[in-house]
Amino acid sequence: GRLATRSSRTALSAMRYDDVQVGEKFRGTVKTIASFGAFVDFGADADGLVHISQIADDRVNDVRDYLEEGQQIEVWLKQKRDGKFGLTMVESKLSGGGGGAREPVNLSPFEGMASDVWVTGTVVTITNFGAFVKVTAPKGGATAQGLVHITQIQDGFVESVADLLQIGQEVQVRVTSVDMGAGKMSLSMKEE
Repeated sequence: GRLATRSSRTALSAMRYDDVQVGEKFRGTVKTIASFGAFVDFGADADGLVHISQIADDRVNDVRDYLEEGQQIEVWLKQKRDGKFGLTMVESKLSGGGGGAREPVNLSPFEGMASDVWVTGTVVTITNFGAFVKVTAPKGGATAQGLVHITQIQDGFVESVADLLQIGQEVQVRVTSVDMGAGKMSLSMKEE
């Protein structure tokens, strides 16, 4: 009965467990969200788990802040064990699977930035409420992710973030606020 639960489309084209290599990058679809992470169909014969610690550089308290069912994401295969796949959305977490000892994101290079200074960023994740953009500080070259809220993408109403932005796209943003305590940074693509 297990076959009946897989859609025939993925069953036909599924990559076998042995064909999938650790470190490879895939585009996947979020199937199920749990308190501890998200199960993602990335084209293999079983869904992979993106553990909550593998969703973003920052500490994630609620998976649904970042992901929703049906969302398309880019993932890397972090580990294979007993027919199961462990995935990560953060390429830098592929190596040294210890986890937990990572330094918190250092936002201090961004803290003093004037809100009218534009920096170039790259879209890394798209959600229904905005886009997470990786930016590089003008001084020192430190990188961090910030959120461009859906209301900060353009003047006027935005129905869907994915209509305007795509993963990997380069955008011009400015830093509107930095919360050092929470390790969060807010960005805007709109003029002040």
